[in-house]
Amino acid sequence: MFSKMPITKSTKNYSEQIECLKEKLETADSIMIGAGAGLSTSAGFTYSGERFRQYFSNFEEKYGFHDMYTGGFYPYSSQAMSFS
Repeated sequence: MFSKMPITKSTKNYSEQIECLKEKLETADSIMIGAGAGLSTSAGFTYSGERFRQYFSNFEEKYGFHDMYTGGFYPYSSQAMSFS
């Protein structure tokens, strides 16, 4: 599959933007990075396994899910979840 639009025209614009970003990063006093779950996953964080069973085995027994990710989408009957 090929694009009918030429891509070389836009490369210069991106190159200029990258150079601008590079300059700002090099001169910044600090950099703050905002990230979601993908960053923790890429760092090796897992949502299941021994750590999940150690801290959330009561949820696994009561609701039947086996990882933290699934637990976040479980259709609980209310916001107040019972730990009993």
